[in-house]
Amino acid sequence: MYKKIIHQQKKSYMKNLFLMFSISAVGTLALTHSMTQGFNTSSLNQCTNNNDNKACNYLVENGSNFQKKIAQQTLLIRGL
Repeated sequence: MYKKIIHQQKKSYMKNLFLMFSISAVGTLALTHSMTQGFNTSSLNQCTNNNDNKACNYLVENGSNFQKKIAQQTLLIRGL
C-alpha cells in the first residue's frame, strides 16, 4: 500500500512539473513575440518619421510584409 501511495505521488509530481514547464514555455514565447512586435513598430516609426535609414533597412530584412512594403517605399522616395 505504501508503494502505491508513493507511485501516485510521483505521477502527480510529474504531471505538475510538465504543466509548469508548458506554461513557462508558452509565457516565454508570448513575451518574445510582443517584444519583437514592439521593436518593429518602433522601427517603422523611426523609418517613416525620423529619416532613419538603418531602421528602414532593418524592416526590409525583418519586418512583416506590410512593414517591408512601407520601408521599401520610404527608401525609394528618399532615393536610396
